[in-house]
Amino acid sequence: MFKKVLHMIFWSTAIILIIISLGFSIKQSRQLKCAGVRVDITDSIQQQFMRSNDIRQWINRNHPAIFGQPLQSVNLRKIEDGLRKLQSVEDVTVYTNVFDNGVKSFGALVVKIKQREPVFRVVGSGRAFYMDKYGKVIDWSPRYTPRVLIVGGIVSAEYARKRLLPLINFINDDSFWSAQIDQVYVNAVGELSMIPRVGEQIILFGVPEDFQIKFRNLKALYTDGFKNGGWSIYKTINVEFRNQIVCTKK
Repeated sequence: MFKKVLHMIFWSTAIILIIISLGFSIKQSRQLKCAGVRVDITDSIQQQFMRSNDIRQWINRNHPAIFGQPLQSVNLRKIEDGLRKLQSVEDVTVYTNVFDNGVKSFGALVVKIKQREPVFRVVGSGRAFYMDKYGKVIDWSPRYTPRVLIVGGIVSAEYARKRLLPLINFINDDSFWSAQIDQVYVNAVGELSMIPRVGEQIILFGVPEDFQIKFRNLKALYTDGFKNGGWSIYKTINVEFRNQIVCTKK
């Protein structure tokens, strides 16, 4: 019985000491000052619209006062909200942490970013830009050129978001059409022409409406009508009308 009491006293004392030690460590950590920024762009291999140094420069420019501040005084929400407004940022998490360089402990701001993923690129309409699957615009950058479907002609951001995006998301989500359609052109009245990867013909698509039916009819032509070849003899394939396909020879 006496040994059992001693055992309980020992472990109770140990737990109390651990709690006191943790409390002291937390208090010390909160008193540490922010000495730097660590950036983790989680998808930097897939998307390269921004680099870690871009984020550091943005923080240095917009929040220089955080350096030298105690970690607990840094306004994380304000920094996070500001970063979310950057065009190429889809999601961001900002927090502070304590690091050890082998000599001493120091505090730092930690920024974790997920970039937007473009699904098509608009060119030749006065403003070059990308758009992601949610309709968010990403300005063109000479630094990085992702391989996505190209849209040319007269295309505003509003037209791209409201009229083109559903159609292009459909193309990208379909393994057959994502491998087949290379470029889309929009004329002055909003009618589409498409350039396939295989063959020299142009697909006259009309306005971007009833596109599921048009692609269904076109796929039937490719898989059944052209199963023994023959598409090379046509100059245009017109699927503008709901229930018919008109092919024009060269």
